[in-house]
Amino acid sequence: MKKTFYISGILSFVLFMTIAHFVYHELSMPWDPYLVERLDHLHFFEIFSVVGTELVIGGGSIVLILYLWWMKKDFAGILTVVVAVAGSNVLNKVIKNLMERDRPPFPHGEDGFSFPSGHAMVGIVFLLTSAYFISKEVSSIQLKWGIYISTLLIGFLTGLSRVVEQAHYPSDVLAGFLAGFSIFTLTTFLYEKRPT
Repeated sequence: MKKTFYISGILSFVLFMTIAHFVYHELSMPWDPYLVERLDHLHFFEIFSVVGTELVIGGGSIVLILYLWWMKKDFAGILTVVVAVAGSNVLNKVIKNLMERDRPPFPHGEDGFSFPSGHAMVGIVFLLTSAYFISKEVSSIQLKWGIYISTLLIGFLTGLSRVVEQAHYPSDVLAGFLAGFSIFTLTTFLYEKRPT
């Protein structure tokens, strides 16, 4: 990966911390309730919420791990997937309990705290990590770009679905994306800099 990729991971973390500062100190973000109320009629996008579920992420991670083990014998890759996906899931729960942000005051059938969105954070880590290992198997630059663009689009729609469902504020989702991208860049950096 290029140096600019890693720099973007650092910037992503800084932006996440900025949003977290606003949320922790309960500073006003008027666009949050505004967007939650304005997007609730886009029910079609709710279908993408399934991408961020434990079933899809857990099942997809197992498939990726089996591929890396059976086909590639890439044990460092397996460790990277486990640390990235499982680690981001644990970290998400820790941050939620530290921030203690209530979910939007609408009927959504969700328990627990709101910040950051687990669907967005863990989902983007899983999707980007999968795209990274898949793209290593193709030589075409256009196809590599296609894999990453498709991945980011699915991730975006997954995050959007959580706002449409009124289960999260937009800042929860944005923070989840930023934190998830930072985790992805860190774990990818460690994977690529491993001793061989």
